[in-house]
Amino acid sequence: RPSMAMRQAMAQAEVGDDDYGEDPTVNELQRLAAQLLGMEEALFVPTSTMANLIAVMCHCQRRGAQLLVGREAHLHVFEQGGVAQVAGVHSQVLQDLPDGTLDLNELESRVRVGYGSRYHPHSVLICLENTHSSAGGRVLPLAYLREVRLLADRYRLRVHMDGARLMNAAVAQGVSPAQITQHCDSISLCFSKGLGAPAGALVAGCREFVAEAWRIRKLLGGGMRQAGVLAAAARIGLEHMEETLQRDHRNARRFAQGIWELGSPICSVDPSAVETNMVLVTVAVPWLSPEKLCERMQAVSEEEVAETGRAVSVRLFPWAAHSLRAVWHCDVSAQDTQLAANKLKFVAEQCWWERGAAP
Repeated sequence: RPSMAMRQAMAQAEVGDDDYGEDPTVNELQRLAAQLLGMEEALFVPTSTMANLIAVMCHCQRRGAQLLVGREAHLHVFEQGGVAQVAGVHSQVLQDLPDGTLDLNELESRVRVGYGSRYHPHSVLICLENTHSSAGGRVLPLAYLREVRLLADRYRLRVHMDGARLMNAAVAQGVSPAQITQHCDSISLCFSKGLGAPAGALVAGCREFVAEAWRIRKLLGGGMRQAGVLAAAARIGLEHMEETLQRDHRNARRFAQGIWELGSPICSVDPSAVETNMVLVTVAVPWLSPEKLCERMQAVSEEEVAETGRAVSVRLFPWAAHSLRAVWHCDVSAQDTQLAANKLKFVAEQCWWERGAAP
């Protein structure tokens, strides 16, 4: 939820018609964000999904264009296949590695298939995701990004980064966002995730790219009027990101460490894989699904209140066939984190006892 500072900034924001470039609060946010990202210009848009689609449409204007993307990337899995539905772009998917990277040898081999060929789609764009959601919020190493950039330059490809959680990556690595984005031609950034704003995202790149992005934003219905009320909250999120995201990362690590120390046969986690604000928990027994475990974590029973003295409801997400996902944000405190860990201990012990007591 937006903080009190965000609500005050929204109420007091100076606004204008952003569809004509006349909203001073939006314009200032775009200027600050572009400077922070090391890009020439930035464009405020309603969502990161739109930002990613705009970037693909800007880069892949040739019919038969192909983008290369990870099989588990948000852009490929969770954005309605917009690059195909709307942009008419062909996606060549590659297997993501556990840390969210792509195998560079496989990536190059896929590029070479269509390089100069009259029979295959023409590779134009490489899409990366940082942090990588399906990998559990893993951060793409800077050395890896340099190698991707060199590969892209070798074959005259462009690189777009889905940076919805880019600021988490920057804080986790202790670097400026521009040190990450220097390897990309374009970047998207979401304000309504870790930065805590109620809505809004942006897409950034060179001046010519953003000029074309403005046209496509209009095409997709993303032109807004007094959008400064949203941009004001987004700016507060940027100003407080270091403190907010460091706290989120600490809380996620505490939760993961607690599960690891619990040593339950029901669930497990690899603390070394927790780099930002996400924890992927493996459900380690075949008779308990992630969906059922999430239901048990959200429900409150009389037995729980009697045994623990508290009624705690924890919302988790069943992520895959054998895992669930926990995500930290500005509304989740260290105390909340401890309560969630205690609740998981209670539920795991209860499930194990029930299974052992069953005929």
